[in-house]
Amino acid sequence: MSRACSCSILAALFLLPHAALAFQGLPTALLLEEQQTQLLAVHTEQAVEQRQSHRLCHWGPEQFYSGLSGRAQAVWNLALEESGLDAYNVSDYACNVPKVPWSWVGKIQTMDHTKQRSYNFQGAYMFSVVHQQLGDKRPQYTARNWLIDFVKENFTDIDLLKISDITAGYKPIGPYDKSTLGGFDSHHPNSSDPHYFASFDEPYFEEMAASNFTLCPGGDRPWSMRFYEAIAAGSIPIINSVTFDTGAKDMWALWEIPYKYYTLTDGEPLVYRQDWVDYNTELFIKYQTFHQGDNELASPMSSPKTGGNVAQADMAGKA
Repeated sequence: MSRACSCSILAALFLLPHAALAFQGLPTALLLEEQQTQLLAVHTEQAVEQRQSHRLCHWGPEQFYSGLSGRAQAVWNLALEESGLDAYNVSDYACNVPKVPWSWVGKIQTMDHTKQRSYNFQGAYMFSVVHQQLGDKRPQYTARNWLIDFVKENFTDIDLLKISDITAGYKPIGPYDKSTLGGFDSHHPNSSDPHYFASFDEPYFEEMAASNFTLCPGGDRPWSMRFYEAIAAGSIPIINSVTFDTGAKDMWALWEIPYKYYTLTDGEPLVYRQDWVDYNTELFIKYQTFHQGDNELASPMSSPKTGGNVAQADMAGKA
């Protein structure tokens, strides 16, 4: 039954009994309370039925969750389209883990991966500063506070900082700061293109491919596409904390992949390791592309259907 049809029926349920009972002289307030209770019961039952009859998918046509990344969804759709698989028949794992098109991976693999710098960060930062200046202390707006401190303490002339949302009057932090007004934006490479969400941003990946490490702070929610995009580019992700950077529990399918990366709060020395890069690349191709089919982890830590324990992000990616 369509949503419009359901709404029409609900309207009829409300209006017809209301008119009949009002004609019989029942108090209007009591009548409205009864009808609202009936409607609430109908809505609740429909919501339960919908949840039971649909998989809890993050991506694809069965997407249940709302408010997720439009770019991640568009990229997942393109990956599926290239694979030729049926979106309604992929595994529960596949419809919950972010996927990347194999054509993108092919382009990344042909890039020069000679490491020219230690660190890079390319992405938004000023949005969080503005929100905090307005008095908004919600976690999603303080999650990137560590970023600039790390940059000032560790970046050298050869490293790269590109803040995508600077405004007029912005002053570069150092010689490594290549931020430009209205410039680089990895999530919106061409806003005039209706398909820009699924556009391949070649310079973005080239910069990561040339870097030993990529800073991967959380965004509006405690995760970022940059985390696995860095892995795809052969750069080792650095986060500050599990809570703010890899703590989105509904992203369980991503955190179950045992990637290797660094967490600053662990205090571990930051050492580039090619064996980590090779290991991460193998996992990425297996679980975050459809190139080798619809693969699932052998021993998933959680299930989107049972609502059991979510993957423990702080167990993933440790040496």
